[in-house]
Amino acid sequence: MNQTAVVIILATVILILVASLIFLAAKLGSDKIAASAAAKEAAERGVTLDDLFTVASDPSTSKNKLFSILRMFSTNFRLPPKKDGVAPDEAKEYLNFITALASHKNADAKLIAFMSNELKKKNPEYVREIEAYEQKGTLKSRS
Repeated sequence: MNQTAVVIILATVILILVASLIFLAAKLGSDKIAASAAAKEAAERGVTLDDLFTVASDPSTSKNKLFSILRMFSTNFRLPPKKDGVAPDEAKEYLNFITALASHKNADAKLIAFMSNELKKKNPEYVREIEAYEQKGTLKSRS
């Protein structure tokens, strides 16, 4: 091979790598924008935990809609702080949402794993409870 052909091949490979990196950066940026838009939409519409629970409990809700409400939940809602290491009664409503989502017929392992990771990161004092209510939901979906 002559030197010109090697330079052309290397330039092509570099251009493909740069294009791939640009595409990847745009894709990651659009995911963040989508999450931000979902949070803004929820805030503007005054979405409540009951609204999200209703959608998660509807058997006809699609996987994409489940993912959307999960993103709204993880972005806009936090479990109430524990008092002396004990979860307050109002935390049960939030944890029941986790069970409803995990038990939904259209929730797959990927969605449940994403839910688990996101909620544990944002609510580290509730890791045990999140796992328990998630497991309760997955067992419920099997029956």
